[in-house]
Formats: sequence, structure tokens, C-alpha cells
Amino acid sequence: MPKLYKVAIVGRVNVGKSTLFNKLISQPKAITSRVAGTTRDRNYAICSWNSLDFDLIDTGGLDDVKDQIDQDINDQIEVALKESDLVLFVVDSKTGILPTDRELLKIIKKHKKPIILIANKADNNRLRNQTAEFYKLNIGEPSIVSAANGVGTGDLLDRLVKTLKNLKKSSRGHVQTEDDKIIKVAIVGQPNVGKSSLINALLGEERVIVSPVPHTTRDSQDISISYHKQKITFIDTAGIRRRSRRAINPFEKQSVAQSMESIDRSDIALFMMDVNQKLTFQDKRLANELEEAGVGVIIIANKWDQVPEKDSDTAQKYHDYYFAHLKFLRWAKLLFTSTTDKTNLHKIIPMIIDVYKEKNRVIDENALDKLLKKLVKRHKPARGKGTKHPYIYSLKQVKTNPPIFVVKVDFKAIMHLSYINFIENSLRYKFGFEGVPIKIHQEKSQNMLDK
Repeated sequence: MPKLYKVAIVGRVNVGKSTLFNKLISQPKAITSRVAGTTRDRNYAICSWNSLDFDLIDTGGLDDVKDQIDQDINDQIEVALKESDLVLFVVDSKTGILPTDRELLKIIKKHKKPIILIANKADNNRLRNQTAEFYKLNIGEPSIVSAANGVGTGDLLDRLVKTLKNLKKSSRGHVQTEDDKIIKVAIVGQPNVGKSSLINALLGEERVIVSPVPHTTRDSQDISISYHKQKITFIDTAGIRRRSRRAINPFEKQSVAQSMESIDRSDIALFMMDVNQKLTFQDKRLANELEEAGVGVIIIANKWDQVPEKDSDTAQKYHDYYFAHLKFLRWAKLLFTSTTDKTNLHKIIPMIIDVYKEKNRVIDENALDKLLKKLVKRHKPARGKGTKHPYIYSLKQVKTNPPIFVVKVDFKAIMHLSYINFIENSLRYKFGFEGVPIKIHQEKSQNMLDK
């Protein structure tokens, strides 16, 4: 697959980079606010304009280094500059040129990449007339925009695409196709269980910021890789805590909402937890939401290296504990890992591919007919509500990803839930479906002609 151009949005804190990012990709992917330092990691999205697709990269704002997170943000800016083909340097029309703007421009110029200067927040004619000051930066004419209301963004995209086409890189700039299926994998769990560390370990680079401070990750990060020609997109999400928590940080509230949206658009979830911590109500609630979302699930019990005095029975004891408390995910796969000493990390991607195959498994009608006859012969269908014991006419698969089956029964009867569970367990025993939720619906039939 041909590589896309990479375009980095760079600027000091609070000049509106994330607002511009969202406007250019036409979706609220990056969290925005007036608080400096809201964006921390590099945030990627594919942007399309005039038949050209390119990777747009949102970055944190350059600021004085006060703590380790400030240093990490600045390091992320450096990485974005190194990998980009074009830099969008954003300044604030309301404040004019500040010393930090000049400092950042020196850093940008060291990378010797084409630069488009963007004078943002030009929300009225007075501010637009003040942008002449930015010519003093000696990097050409500023593109005057208001990211908040979209003014000037179309002209900016025209200029951006024209600049990229002039780069004449034959291996880049092609329209990205969707011929190959991409497996989308959300990494979810409570704060500080090692989600970002796992991403960095799998990628072999500091792709996202890792910090012991809960909620370092705010935006949901889409990170794509290719493994034996299979494309996988990891979605690193913010930690999910109790929604009812008092005095919840507004960033955390928005992050949790994004995390839930990430689950909905994923095929598989890596449900991460700290193996040294007891399961909480929130873990059980999240397990329920994962089951309802219909995603495949791999439980990642992280920090296995910190479990003391392990013996041959330790893993089984933890296995029994998890599945006794996470009853909604009794079908999930479980893997004990450590991002510190790399325990079992090499198994994660092959396991993801296996679960994805299981989600798309198709069972033909002949095999289902044979299974149904054996089940009915072994145990007659148990009655739920209704006037008579149910008669099952057929069992058919109607959908994949996740697998959905329909049991057609007599119109006067309803099968007991225990028998539905019996059918599900039998399907798993016979055909697999490891790590995958199975949905079974009852459908009423009046006669054999409906079979």
C-alpha cells in the first residue's frame, strides 16, 4: 500500500491546533479546550481534499518544560517534525508574535521541511487586518483562517494540496483504498493499567506518552501497523472510570465518551487490567458493555512480572478468579503479560488475528442441522413462557462479525434461557468461536413450511 504524505500541525500552546485539526478532517477527533496542554500525544487522521489523501498529525503545544509530561510533549513534536513532509505552523492572530513562536520556528527550520504559516483565530475583519505582522517571521504569506468557524480552511486546503503535489514524491500521495480489511482493535481499561506502554512495546517506539499520572492519554489514538500483510489499527483510549464519579474532570468526561465510541467502531477490544489489583464494579460494568457492543475480547492481565512467588498453579487461580467475576465475558480469551519484561507480548497480534477469524466464521446449514438433531436428542428444549414445550424447526446463522444465529421455534412456545445457553455452549464446543460473543435470537414459526 503506497505511503501517504504526512502533514504536521505545530504551534505553541493554545493557538487552536486541535480545533484546526478537527475542522480539516471534518470530525471532532481531537479533544479541544481553552486550557493549555490539552493535547499531549500525536494524533493522526486521514484527510482528503481534491482527490488527495494525506495523514494529518495534531501535536501538543510547545511550552516551557515544567515537568516530565511537558518534556514528553516536546519530544512528541520533534518526532512529528521528523516524519512529516509538510509543516503547518500555527500562530494566534489575537496575540501576535510571541517569543515562543520564534523559538518553535527555529526548531521547525532545523528539519528543513516546507512550511505553511497559518494565522488562526482571525475571527473578524480587525483581526484579519492585523495578520500583516506575521510577515516578519520570513516564511512567506500567512494563510488567514478561523478554525472555530471554518473561515479560510478551504483556501488553506487548496494551498496544502498544491504544496504536496509539488513535492513530486512518486511513492506517495495516492488515494488510499479500502480493498484490504483492517482489523480495528480498541485498547480499553481503567487508568494506569499500562495501555500506552503496551502500544509502545508492540510498536517498538515511543508512539504515545507513558506516564504514571492517570489520564495522561486524552484523545483516542489510531495507530496502524501491518503484520504478515494483515493491516491492524490499534485505538489507544483514555482510562475508563466510574461515570458517576463526583467532581469528574471535564477532559476525563470527554475522554471516556471517546473511549466508548472507540469500542463501538472496533472489531476487537484488548481489555487491560493490572493483575495485582482486584476487579472493581467498573471492570464488571465495562465487561458488560463490551459484550453488548459485540466486539471480540482478549483480556490482558498486565504486570504479570510483579506477581510474587508464582508456581504452576498461579495462572489457573487467576484464570478462575477473572472468569468467576467477569461472567459477561466467559467466552473471552485471557493472556498474562508484562510490558516491562515483554512476557507474552509476541502472542498478542497472532491472537488478535485468530479472534478476528473466529468473528467471521461461517457455519453452513448442513452442519447446523446435524448439531441441532444431536442437541434435541440429548436434551429436549426447555420451556420458558408459553403453553407448551417448544419445538425447534431450525438453527441458522444469519450474520458474522459478530456471529448471530436464529432459532426458529413453534409460535406458541418460548425456549427457556438455559436452553439458549446450552445451544451457545454447544456451538462453541463444536465450532470454536473463542474470544467472540455469539448472539442467538428466537423466531416464531407457525409450521414446517417456514423452515
